[in-house]
Amino acid sequence: MRGGIVQLTASNWWWVGSAATGVVLGAAASGLTRRFLRHERTLATTWWFGAVLTAAVLGLLGWCVGARGELAVYGFVAVLAVPLGVIDWCEHRLPRALLWPLLAGAIAGFAVLCLVRHDPGSGVRALAGLVAAGGLFLILAVTTGGGVGAGDVSAAAVVGLVTGWIGWAQVAGALLTASLLALVMAAVPGVRRRDDGGAMVVPFGPCLLAGALSMVLANG
Repeated sequence: MRGGIVQLTASNWWWVGSAATGVVLGAAASGLTRRFLRHERTLATTWWFGAVLTAAVLGLLGWCVGARGELAVYGFVAVLAVPLGVIDWCEHRLPRALLWPLLAGAIAGFAVLCLVRHDPGSGVRALAGLVAAGGLFLILAVTTGGGVGAGDVSAAAVVGLVTGWIGWAQVAGALLTASLLALVMAAVPGVRRRDDGGAMVVPFGPCLLAGALSMVLANG
């Protein structure tokens, strides 16, 4: 009984600590949202909006992942993923100036974990997931004639990297979840829009990032 209480207290600590950190980092990262949005958005550019979203995501990660090195990598990805998701939701684009540092930082973080643990297996699988998911979306971008953008290709690579660290089933699960979310969003008039060619498009970046988050939370 006492051991159970100690375990619960530790879980609460990581949840609270991660959420509190998310408030600070999310407020700071809201500056990136303001910088990269081309048009003024009253809600999306406020510091508290980014703080609340980031705190919620980091709180969930802290609760599910706990005191493991992966929390630092997932947290880094989440802090930059929030402004990316907001920008894509508002303007249907994913700035490379945010995506590439996110990808590089996640690779570096996983590399450190592999070195510390003397176990490269998860890192190799993560890189393979990056190539597989990014390659799949690159093929889709070429074959759909613009239906999938370059930002979506990079975002898919991030998803493949993060979920590939866990396993191949999680890579597939994240992409499937993202596709299902996109189908749901396509049915919402306020979210979907028409591009210059008349085709219906939805912001796929938030779907991809949410798919990765769901797999991380489901697998701890």
